[in-house]
Amino acid sequence: MVSSRSYTIRQCLMAFGAALVLPGLIFAAILLWRYASAERHHYEEEALGTAQRIMASVDRELVGIQAAAQALATSSTLLDGNFEAFQRQAQITLQSWSREKPDDYAIVVRDTTGQQVANTRLPWGSPLPKGANLPIDQQVIATKRPVVQDLFTGAAAGRPIISIRVPVLRDDTVTHVLSMAVEPRRIADVLQAEGLPGQWVATIIDRADRVVARSRLHENFIGTPAPDEFLQAARDTDGTWEGRNLEGTEVLGAYARSALSSWTTFVGVPTEIVQAPLRRSLWTMFGLGTGLLVLSFLLARGFGQRIAGSVQGLVSLAQRLGRGEPLTAEPIGLMEIDRVGEALTGASAELRAREAALAQSEARLRATQNNAAVGIAEVDRDGRFVSVNEARCRLTGHAYEELLGLHFGHAADSSTLEQDLDLFRRQVAGELDTYTTDSKFRRKGGSSGWARVTSTAVRDAGGDFLYAVRVVEDITERREADRRQRLLIDELNHRVKNTLATVQSLAWQAARHGVPPQVAQQRFQERLLALSRTHNLLNETHWEGASLRTILETELQPYATAPLRIQLHGPEIQLSPKSAVVLGMAIHELATNAVKHGALSLAPGQVQVDWKLNQAGDEAILTIDWCERGGPQIDGQPSSGFGSRLLRQTIIQELAGELDVRFEREGVCCTMAVPTGSASQQAA
Repeated sequence: MVSSRSYTIRQCLMAFGAALVLPGLIFAAILLWRYASAERHHYEEEALGTAQRIMASVDRELVGIQAAAQALATSSTLLDGNFEAFQRQAQITLQSWSREKPDDYAIVVRDTTGQQVANTRLPWGSPLPKGANLPIDQQVIATKRPVVQDLFTGAAAGRPIISIRVPVLRDDTVTHVLSMAVEPRRIADVLQAEGLPGQWVATIIDRADRVVARSRLHENFIGTPAPDEFLQAARDTDGTWEGRNLEGTEVLGAYARSALSSWTTFVGVPTEIVQAPLRRSLWTMFGLGTGLLVLSFLLARGFGQRIAGSVQGLVSLAQRLGRGEPLTAEPIGLMEIDRVGEALTGASAELRAREAALAQSEARLRATQNNAAVGIAEVDRDGRFVSVNEARCRLTGHAYEELLGLHFGHAADSSTLEQDLDLFRRQVAGELDTYTTDSKFRRKGGSSGWARVTSTAVRDAGGDFLYAVRVVEDITERREADRRQRLLIDELNHRVKNTLATVQSLAWQAARHGVPPQVAQQRFQERLLALSRTHNLLNETHWEGASLRTILETELQPYATAPLRIQLHGPEIQLSPKSAVVLGMAIHELATNAVKHGALSLAPGQVQVDWKLNQAGDEAILTIDWCERGGPQIDGQPSSGFGSRLLRQTIIQELAGELDVRFEREGVCCTMAVPTGSASQQAA
């Protein structure tokens, strides 16, 4: 890639000096990075080992407490119920077991209801409360196994403590629960006994995610919830973690979980300690690197000044060459500079001659292209426009500047683009010299059209692809005319067949056995007129469909002799030609029956028609309710006539719908439900 920026010899020499120094600095940085990674890994391993060691020490402390509690649970005085003697025995045990800090421990005995019967924290005979965390007692009673309890507030101590609860068994039955309470500072003493380095911090967290003990500032953080980010990361048995501890200090640490108590030990090392060696090394490398770079720049500047003047002269010649001025280079005694000056002088004369010829050629070519009736574009091997004429700009409505650099498929429809791209790839590969294809495109304004594209490859003397000339002809109107012609022929054939089938069905229904010829002829003529009216509505929309409301108004308008005699309620719905014809005949049958026998046979009679669209999956269902009121009262179920049979044939068989005819006392009610396709296509 050629840079658009010019550099002086002085700058190049400086860059050369930097190029000599920078690899060494980069190598040193890589070594420092590896050193920092090794140090970090070392701290992680050491923190993890410390966390496991501390957790083992805590487990040993808990195991010792548990063993002492289990030994006391077998005391004969306790089994015999002599709690006063047992309390004296327990106090003696605690004093001998922990001579320095006997107050760090307490022994409490509770019965199975949770009532304390002995408590070494209180003198014998003092009122004893019920124990805290009785569900833990129930767990001990149910499992008959010791339980290490999380941090809780003691009923007698009134402060956070931990305890180990063991069952007191008599004849394999739990009679009491013995709890050996431990002050959390005892666990803190275990942490401090590990001798952690100066700023390292160890923390014990119980199963409830609260701080049990801490090697530093224990009293400040006991019972404090552990940080959420630590809880989210510490899901395994052990591992490492980086974040902020309870004091808000950034730390790198490790954690280990106890198999005995499920408590977690976290050991944190301040990030400042981990990163301190790396910072010192970085500052050292920065100072050394800066010194070397400054030295190399000073040397480069000294050498560069000796040839900067000659190079600046060449820069002046190059600038004049760019402006098209004639050049004359004077020799300066430096061989390389003189040769460049001579080359610039010759190039200047040659460029002026070529520019004149090129300008004339481009002017003729541009005039030819811009006056062409079809779009002409040149595209590179990646399919991007390098030149377009005005006709090509008008085709998609884009400006000349917008098209330059765009791919020729920017406005093409995906249905035709893949074929064009495949042919173009073959043309670039040398398999095709010319190809023609029809492409669907979308204009900038949103409308679509069709174009016939003829792409011709332009190659060099060796046959390698240079660019392609694409001639684009707008054939939208031609394709639309062809489409309309095919559609009209297909639609004409379809409509003639449907109309003949409908007329045949009407004739067959009208001339059923037992119907007088005059009656059959009258019925046939009436239904032909209803069919004709629906056809007239379809003709007004060129057989693209008809409005349901318009069909109802056409059939029922002659009977609207009073303002509320005919009532129509429903949205504007556009029916397909087939649905319009079938529903038009069905409405005619209902209207004819209402005039002869129903509500429209009397002056106060009314007909109300309601319709709506319901969505059933991917299909819309049109429901039409026809109800008559104010007509002759209907007693019983009338016999089924020709109109009822015609309704069932048209609605159920032809439209695959549902029909429900009810003869109520006030008049006939009919519900028709037919599928009409997508609701968005039917609702206006």
